[in-house]
Amino acid sequence: MYRGKKSVFWAIMLILLAAALLASRLGYLEGIGFWPILFSAIFVAFVINGIAKGKFGTILFSIAFLIILNDEALHLEAITPWPVLGAALLCTIALKMLFPGFSRWRYKAMNGGGMVMMDEQSGSQRRYENICGSSMKYISGEVSEVNIENVFGALSIYFMDAVPAEGSINVRVESVFGSVTLYVPSSWNVRVNVQRVLGSSGARGRWEPDGVYEMYVGGDAVFGEVKVIYV
Repeated sequence: MYRGKKSVFWAIMLILLAAALLASRLGYLEGIGFWPILFSAIFVAFVINGIAKGKFGTILFSIAFLIILNDEALHLEAITPWPVLGAALLCTIALKMLFPGFSRWRYKAMNGGGMVMMDEQSGSQRRYENICGSSMKYISGEVSEVNIENVFGALSIYFMDAVPAEGSINVRVESVFGSVTLYVPSSWNVRVNVQRVLGSSGARGRWEPDGVYEMYVGGDAVFGEVKVIYV
């Protein structure tokens, strides 16, 4: 369960950043500034993280951002920024169509101009995916874990009828160029710890925790937003 423990993702990023800074001082990265090195290290870490989790969108968009950051050095100015981002989007959709079971998800509906994918419920676990669309999901019954992937879309998930299994729910969010909004009862104790790359996360609304139920929200927001609204 996600409880704000030391992040392997950030450990990998720091190691990559340290290696990049040493290479820069040794002259191997001559002409490349600090900020491109920093963001390149972050996106390389996202590629590794995406491979480990089997997330096509995270892998391909991280590679696209790496190309955009280093297009001059790679002589790829002709395909940045929108062509490479469009290619990443199309390849993400294509790979999910070719390998729908890669993350144990399946395609379910077309909604709001985008493709919405959702797995079959597995016990108290839920999985949702939204690409280039706008969608709302209502969760009911006992829930222990919710996994969300959102790319170029807006996804709203309502937890008012959900019952946290053993008193808590673990929510993992991957949001790239999109927004994910979680609507939760004001009595729940929600802890938000989302890793952000030019993104945002937070909570709003009237919060009156009673200590009965807890929700842990973690994951990544890359040029995106993850927010909790108390209702």
